[in-house]
This record gives sequence, C-alpha cells and structure tokens, in this order.
Amino acid sequence: MSSNGRTAAVISVGDGRNVAFFGYRADHARPGEDVATQLGRVYGGLGWVIPEALAGLQRADSVYFDTISQVVAPAWSKGRVALPGDAAWCVTLFAGYGSSLAVGGADRLGTELAARPGDIPAALAAWEAAIRPEAERKQKLGRRVKGVYAPANPLVLWLSLLPLRLASLPPVRRYMTRRFIKG
Repeated sequence: MSSNGRTAAVISVGDGRNVAFFGYRADHARPGEDVATQLGRVYGGLGWVIPEALAGLQRADSVYFDTISQVVAPAWSKGRVALPGDAAWCVTLFAGYGSSLAVGGADRLGTELAARPGDIPAALAAWEAAIRPEAERKQKLGRRVKGVYAPANPLVLWLSLLPLRLASLPPVRRYMTRRFIKG
C-alpha cells in the first residue's frame, strides 16, 4: 500500500507469522521520536492491515528501524586501508545489486592484490578504478528510483501501481498464469 510518500507491505513468512515493512520520505520523520510513536503518527490514519501491524509492534520479538541513506565517498582507500562493499559504495535497497557488487568487488580486490603483492596502494588504486564505474552507475540508479518507492506525487504513485492494476485484469492474469506459472 502506498499513499502520500508512505509505503507499507505485510508479508507472510510462514508459521502464522508476518513481517511488516514501512518506508516513508524524510519529510515525515522526526529525529529522536521512538519507533512506535513515529510509525503510529505516520501510518495511523491508513486502513488495510496497518492498524494490526502497528499494534503488533508492542508484541514483536524484534524491530529494525533505520534510515535509507547513500554516501558517495571520494576514495575507497588510503594507504593500505580499504573500505570494501557497502562501506565503499552502498547502492541502497532502491538499486539492488549490493550483494553482486560486494562479491565482484571482493573478487577483483583479490585479483589486484595478487597481481601487485609488493604494492598494496597500487593494488587498491587498480581495484577502485575497475569497480568504481559500475558502483557509481548503481548508486545513480538508486537515487533515480527512490522516488518510486514512496512517491509523494499522486500521478507517480498511480503510474507505479499501473502494472499491478493491469495484472489483475482477467485477460492479463490468464496470460501471466499460462506464461509464467504453467510454463
């Protein structure tokens, strides 16, 4: 469900348990406000299963609450010290590719270190030169698509939900079932 810069999803994880995901734009945030109060304030007026999910916060075994941020570092290493993976190029969940970049970056780092065993700074410079262009493309993708996640503009929200609306039409649903479920 999305509305006015807020998105909520509830997903069954089996064994009668559900997980709720809430995402909202920074203009809804109030630094220092506790999680339950903030989520209640931001989502309290929405229907669907949101009231039950918010009530479940009181009984939840764990709650993870954080901001989605992206820092673009001018360099990923200094001397013999390097920032690997998300510490260097966090692309955020909006872009995806974090695991792929981490594995590819680690592999390339190993390759560059093996090629220059006596010169770690040169190996780190070669590693960054090889990985940075792709990492920057993915970072840019994350910045470009973040507005689709919790759109504040009603037209953007409507357009982002259009594929789901089309998929619910009987002819489209039959086609999708034949094409992707029944093979």
